[in-house]
Amino acid sequence: MAPRVSVVLPTHYRAELLPVAVESVRSQTFSDLELIFVDDGSTDDTPQVVKSFVAQDSRIRSVRNDPNVRLPRALNRGFSEARGELLTWTSDDNLYLPEALEKMVAALDGSPDVGLVYAGMTVVDDDLKPLYPWACLPVEEQPVQPWVGACFLYRRSVMEAVGDYDPETTLAEDLDYWIRVRLQFPMQALPETLYLYRDHPGSLSSLHSAKVHAACAKVVRKHLPGIHWPQASDLLADASARPPRSSQPSSPSTHPRPTPTPPSRPR
Repeated sequence: MAPRVSVVLPTHYRAELLPVAVESVRSQTFSDLELIFVDDGSTDDTPQVVKSFVAQDSRIRSVRNDPNVRLPRALNRGFSEARGELLTWTSDDNLYLPEALEKMVAALDGSPDVGLVYAGMTVVDDDLKPLYPWACLPVEEQPVQPWVGACFLYRRSVMEAVGDYDPETTLAEDLDYWIRVRLQFPMQALPETLYLYRDHPGSLSSLHSAKVHAACAKVVRKHLPGIHWPQASDLLADASARPPRSSQPSSPSTHPRPTPTPPSRPR
């Protein structure tokens, strides 16, 4: 019998941090789940860590890419293996709080018209000491970019309609996906914290911050012509009335995200 929820966990050179992330999935109060590792070409001890968890828990499976194909393709590989009717993915250095999946499943069950739910996070340091909260905003309060964050759950019907993560949007593949979801499905924010987001030197915000912001700006520019939800109308009308900008890429600051902003996911 297929599990209700499929959690995809892409990983790459994270042998030390991976166990804590995995245990946060295994210890969920909602247990009707499967966890699918996607080892994206790791050559450290990550494959051994993955094998040990597969041996411990029948709910866990794994696939491996060799060589590394980067995050969007790794996610697509994982979701091609998923059997659940509800889907999500998590990073190999972050943690769910114990009731995260239970509360997101209940939210989707209680709102059949909603395609995706998402929740707030606490940004923590390497020792899991809280740094600051990241409260998710309802999409109605986000004029252009639906900043879903890292704690979310969506229906298989969403994946079937929206399709795969786009390999051409690496570093902003999640933002690209959320915009595509919002163009077709209602999204609902849950007003509580269900996730710990680790901010550490290996994150992309530390290593490639400028590239991440440029990738996000590119994704937003790509989608602007198709954005028709009411909250964006004034912003887009104002933008169209302005004189043309220089040929340089627009700054992500012209499309504000909720503050404080968590660092981007490590790849």
